[in-house]
Amino acid sequence: MQRVSEIRRENARALRDQAGSNKAFAECVGVEPPAASRVLSSKATRNIGDDFARRIEAAFGKEDGWLDSSHEQPSAHGDNVVAMPSRSDNSVEQAPIMSGMAPLLSWVQAGAWTDTSASIIDAGDQESFPRPPNCGPGCFVLRVRGESMMEVYPPGTLIFVDPDVQAMSGDDVIVQCEEHGSAEATFKRYIEEPGQPPMLKALNRGWAQQYMTLGPHCRIIGVVMAQMMLRR
Repeated sequence: MQRVSEIRRENARALRDQAGSNKAFAECVGVEPPAASRVLSSKATRNIGDDFARRIEAAFGKEDGWLDSSHEQPSAHGDNVVAMPSRSDNSVEQAPIMSGMAPLLSWVQAGAWTDTSASIIDAGDQESFPRPPNCGPGCFVLRVRGESMMEVYPPGTLIFVDPDVQAMSGDDVIVQCEEHGSAEATFKRYIEEPGQPPMLKALNRGWAQQYMTLGPHCRIIGVVMAQMMLRR
């Protein structure tokens, strides 16, 4: 009998094939290509954990637990293949189904975010946006300020943050560091390298301080799961 880790990897590879490449899979799930390769390649160095499995399922519109079960059907040649939804001739996919609303927080509110913040923040009193399908019920929204995360996140971009997702190397995260003497949160890319302390990276190559150490006084508040740019 196959282990769950093997079933998850086979299903994830089938979704990767559906996406077209490791890079396309990574973009869909919202991680860096190296993070995808570590769980998909023939020499995979990591198993797909529960949190990442649910993240993959949400990104591809699958129900919770889909990745944990075999999905095989015989092909015309007698081979076993993973059943995938068919595409229309014009390759137009159905729009993702939104469920619930996510409140727009200030950066100070995000910096104070804790496990109990959801009950303290009254979403009914705040501007809110439809919650993306890959985000949990604790999701909140921030409006990007400054240029440290250009060109990926121009100022004004709305980012959807899930505080219940475990950060992986390559994720873009919201962080609050007490040692900086500010209650506000900041926005950076989380980087892990063997033998090195965790780092935070500004995506703007011209930024003065492109890297900073994720010290003991810093905490990751949540992982950026989606972004939206309002044109008007």
